[in-house]
Order: sequence, then structure tokens, then C-alpha cells
Amino acid sequence: MGGRPVWAEVNLQTLRENFYKLQTYTKSEIMPIVKADAYGHGAIPVVKTLIACGAQCFGVALLQEALEIKAAFPEVTVMVIGATERNESDTLVERDIIPTVFQLAQAQALSESAVRLNRTARLHIKIDTGMGRIGFRETDVAEILRIADLPNLFIEGIFTHFATADQRDLSFARKQLKCFKTVYEELKRAGLTIPIRHAANSAGIIQFPESHFELVRLGISLYGLTPSSQIDGNIGLEPVMAWKAKVSHVKTINTGETVSYGRTFQAAYPTVVATVPVGYADGMRRALSNQGEMLIHGRRSTIIGRICMDQTMLDVTKIPGVKVEDVVTILGKDGNDQLTATEMGDWMGTISYEVVCGISKRVPRVYIDPTEP
Repeated sequence: MGGRPVWAEVNLQTLRENFYKLQTYTKSEIMPIVKADAYGHGAIPVVKTLIACGAQCFGVALLQEALEIKAAFPEVTVMVIGATERNESDTLVERDIIPTVFQLAQAQALSESAVRLNRTARLHIKIDTGMGRIGFRETDVAEILRIADLPNLFIEGIFTHFATADQRDLSFARKQLKCFKTVYEELKRAGLTIPIRHAANSAGIIQFPESHFELVRLGISLYGLTPSSQIDGNIGLEPVMAWKAKVSHVKTINTGETVSYGRTFQAAYPTVVATVPVGYADGMRRALSNQGEMLIHGRRSTIIGRICMDQTMLDVTKIPGVKVEDVVTILGKDGNDQLTATEMGDWMGTISYEVVCGISKRVPRVYIDPTEP
């Protein structure tokens, strides 16, 4: 582990099991989304594991992320589902990375690069059907047809993204789907048939089967986290990542004594305090001060005082026998209890995605694979 007693365990067997479970929800090809370093889990080990499960196409948000995967696995298809810059066109064409195109100028730059390099550039057209971020609107069909006329381009795919597929009420998602189908049909009538359509995210895969088309994009659920509390949690997914640390110090403070910056915690009774060497620079968000919890000896203990950059204090008065080097579970299971990224997100008024993506690079990832001898 190399010195620092803070680490995140990534269980590759759990990743596999989640992938296979989610495969049963769709007949479409699955594109795992591995942006943001596979949501904090480590893109390269995750991609390697999923290639072995049969995945052939991966989605990222940035060209840099795509290049990292291509360097390790030149044979896989990688698509950038976010924006790319026009000056990155040469790289996209040379490395056969699929960009998302949502402006004519992007396509023109890509076409110029492809002509100069004597290659055909693959691209996917993004349609904004109500997410309101990037994409052509339904009134831009003529512009998409102009892209189809540019030399050395192959419009392999067309896609959209749902704003509310993770809610029980799917009426807006249905409206988006209808808009997407309308654009696709208009293009088809004008003579442009695009082989791959995709719209479904994790939530869409689970509860919106009519949105599956040829390809689905599997993100947060792959990592064992539900897209939202409104998606039925009983599909048997398990969190892939656990986050742990070891106690660095234990002491007892007297009634009236205080803990940490700003003295926001004052002991109402003699209190046993355990210090854990993890803080907001590791992704232990300061918003959890005086309210978050960690597991120690299978029991919950509350964070007391403000979380510091590198250290956090716990009240372990009611947990007997806590000592230096005891393992503390920040996320994961200990005994009969479990702390999830969803619960941690709830304490801060945010979502599980932000929690796992926020575990910083200075927390080493340790890969566990029970199937390996």
C-alpha cells in the first residue's frame, strides 16, 4: 500500500457481476462509460476487466481520457461523449477516436483533417431533445444533412441524453424519445440512414426499454450505485469501491474541551476521540463536519469538529477498545452495517456520483480480484 494508511479497494469481481446483471436488461450492445477515471475507480483496470466480459466500445468525456485508453488498448473503440476542440481533429482521426459532433464547424474541421490524412473519420451526431446542454435541436436537420455531404466523414451514430430517465415519472423522457425518433426519421427520409442510435443511460437501461435501440450507455450502475432513489434498488447491484483508513491516534478529552478548527465541537461529556488521517484533500468533503459517519468495529461513529485537509476526528466513546491502526470504513461494509456513496451524498445534499468521482488521486486504488489465483 506504500506508507499512507488510506486506500480505496476496487473489487473487479463485483464489477463483472454488475455488468452481467445489467446485460440481462437489454439486447442492445453495451457501451460502458468510463469517464472521470471510471467514476474514480480507475479507467485502465476497469476497461481491462470489461473487455474480458465482452465490451468492445467505451465512452469517455474528454479526448485526454480517450487517448489514455487507446494507449493501453489500441483495438477498442472509444467515443468522446462530451465536446472536443476543432484543433483536436487530427488526433481524433489519427487515433480513430469517435467524437460527438453538435456544430457544423466541428464537422468541417474533422472533414479537413480526414481529407488531409487520407482517412475516413467516424462521428456520432448529438441531438439535444431537452437536456439543454450540447446537441443539434430538432430544427437543425438541414445542418446535419450538410455534415453528411462533407468528404471523408462517416456518420456512424446519432444519440441523445435523457434529463429525467432516473425519475418515476417518465413523461418528459418519453417526450425526448419522441423528438429523437422524429429527427432520425426526417434524416432517413432525406436519404441519410445512420446505423447506430443510442439514448439510454443506466436509468434508461433499467426502466425504459423502448429507448434501447442499437446501443446503450452504462454508467453509474456499473459501479453498483443506483442512478437515483427513485430507481428500484433491488436489482442486486453491489458497490465496486470501498474506502478505508487506519486510526492514527486515540485520546480522551474532558467535558468542555473542543475539537478542530473553529471549535465547532465541544464535548458534553468525557469523549474518546479517534483521529483518522483522511481529509478534504482526499475527497472527504468538509460539508460532512459534525454530521457524517464512519464504521469502526462494525459500528457507526460520528465525525466531530471540522474536517481538516488531511485529518478527521471521530467520537468513539461508545465503541469500546478502539486503538491506533484499527481499520475505519469510510465507504463499504463492516460487520452487519454498510455505508454507501448514496448515503454519504444524502448527508451533503448531493449524489453518489459526486462522492466517488471526488475521491482524490492521492488515495491509492487497490485492486481486488477474488477470481485470480
